[in-house]
Amino acid sequence: MSNFESYASEWDQIKSSAQLKLADARSQVGEQKKATLRRITMELEEADEIIDQMEGEAKGKARQMIIVRSAKKEVQGLRGEVESTLSDRDALLSSSAAPAHSVYTIDVDESDTYTHTAAQRTRLLNSTSLLKTTEGRLTNAQRLAAESEDIGGNVLETLRGQGAQLANARDELEDTDGSISRATGTLKKMIRQMYKTRVMIWSFIVVLVILIGLILWNKFR
Repeated sequence: MSNFESYASEWDQIKSSAQLKLADARSQVGEQKKATLRRITMELEEADEIIDQMEGEAKGKARQMIIVRSAKKEVQGLRGEVESTLSDRDALLSSSAAPAHSVYTIDVDESDTYTHTAAQRTRLLNSTSLLKTTEGRLTNAQRLAAESEDIGGNVLETLRGQGAQLANARDELEDTDGSISRATGTLKKMIRQMYKTRVMIWSFIVVLVILIGLILWNKFR
């Protein structure tokens, strides 16, 4: 359950409790009605705090903001019913026989104080749990960041090693290219020399044939 859902559940419980108390207050008179209305008022104040928490969780979430706005309207409606119930004929009659107290009077009995304290304790526990959860997520994020940094360092070292290997391979390729160039030059020189030798041989053969021809011509003349 998310924090918003937890707060929404608390609000539903407070709303149901306030509605039941309002129904009871309509059948009550005098100080009993005022005490009930004071309890409802305290619950609505607690509801305001919870709705503020809901609004903080719902920022940027349209569907949840609709729920928050609806809750605010319901709180206003319940406050209006409290005021309406307080101004009923029974409350007016009881005010003439007993000291007047406002519905917002802070005088509460022990059960009200206990309920309010328990609600505050619950919210404190929820906040502590949220803080621990956030701290855990932050720790995990830091751990993941450290692991990612280590992985990145290893990858960088690997890339550096591969870069050095590529550089060595390039140097070897350049040396090989130079050797091939030299071998090609030597081969070309050998081919030229072969052609020269062939020309010299054919020239010698031609001269030799001419000499033989001259000798034979002189002999049979």
